[in-house]
Amino acid sequence: MVSVILTTYNRAHLVIESIYSVLNQTFTDLELIIADDGSNDNTEEQVRAIPDPRIRYYKLTHTGRTAILKNFAIRQANGSLIAFNDSDDSWTESKLEKQVALLTEQPELGFSITDAITYKAGEVLTPRTYTRRRGIECTNIFDRLKENRFVVYNPTLVLHRSCFEKTGWFNEDMPFGSDYHFNMRLAWHYDAGIIYEPLLWRLLHESNESSQIPVENYNGFLETFEYLYRHKMVSRKHLHKAKSHAYLHIGHVFKQQRNLPAARFHYRLSLKYNLLQPQCYWQLLKTLGA
Repeated sequence: MVSVILTTYNRAHLVIESIYSVLNQTFTDLELIIADDGSNDNTEEQVRAIPDPRIRYYKLTHTGRTAILKNFAIRQANGSLIAFNDSDDSWTESKLEKQVALLTEQPELGFSITDAITYKAGEVLTPRTYTRRRGIECTNIFDRLKENRFVVYNPTLVLHRSCFEKTGWFNEDMPFGSDYHFNMRLAWHYDAGIIYEPLLWRLLHESNESSQIPVENYNGFLETFEYLYRHKMVSRKHLHKAKSHAYLHIGHVFKQQRNLPAARFHYRLSLKYNLLQPQCYWQLLKTLGA
């Protein structure tokens, strides 16, 4: 069995499509555990109206932390494989079938991920994420992740439940970035089976977490690299490179908000950790001249 974990909060207008994309999978030996972060819209009413016994719905007290929801759902799960979906994303019908087959054929793999299509308002923005167009790759992706040369979308993730014994759970102390934190630990311990086929439809909209709180997301990125450095999973060089990368992008956020003192402060922080950044010097000069 695959236990599919779906977290949601006040997305009754989106979550039903996501739910049916799971229920309509060609791989049918699954349970769908929905962890609701205390929605005050009609999410519960709509979910309970779906006549499928594979759904298990839990409404929790609102915390705003998806890590708490995911850890709760994992504890309820019966499957030997765990998958995740978001309430605003949808799967293609064969997603689970292909990933379960790969993890069965290659039992040494810890997890599987896939490519994704990104769309907004009915328009496809990017038909793929990865440059490779087809096939399957079984490899360790930790080095790519630490160099920011690769991305893992959690709604594509399927992993063996036993992985949690090494990786630990999602970090409930992190308001933002707990998925990235978990993915880095997972990639450190286990090889991935990457299916270079877009089996996820990612919806971009105004309430996407990553677009609303970019500074907090970069703070989560920094916290992750501090953790990796403390546990000797990355070098000081990579820690400083990550800090420079994060502060540069936080500077961009403040520049877009026309908060130039904050932008300059973060550009200088970026240069503190990596002097070889022409873009950073240019951006700093532009804020000084504004």
